[in-house]
Amino acid sequence: MLEIRIEKSFKKDIQRDKLSGKYSEKDFELLKSIITSLQHKKKIQPQYKRHPLKGDMKSFESIHFKNDWLLIFSVDEKYLNLVMLGKHSQVYKKFK
Repeated sequence: MLEIRIEKSFKKDIQRDKLSGKYSEKDFELLKSIITSLQHKKKIQPQYKRHPLKGDMKSFESIHFKNDWLLIFSVDEKYLNLVMLGKHSQVYKKFK
């Protein structure tokens, strides 16, 4: 099982999205379920489109869920690093 590391940006993104009212408790339960699956190195269902990123973000992966809501993370031998959460425009704007 991987140890979870949470970046400051991810914490801010969670707060922003909870306060926005755009996402339900069910959406956050799905997020938690996906994070738990990643932590336990379980296969992610294809509908969530897990894939590696490119360019400046090539050390990260992305999972799409709830239409345009993305989880950006990285995995190494010991850690699951939760980096960012948000819409495409919010997430990729940070890397421009």
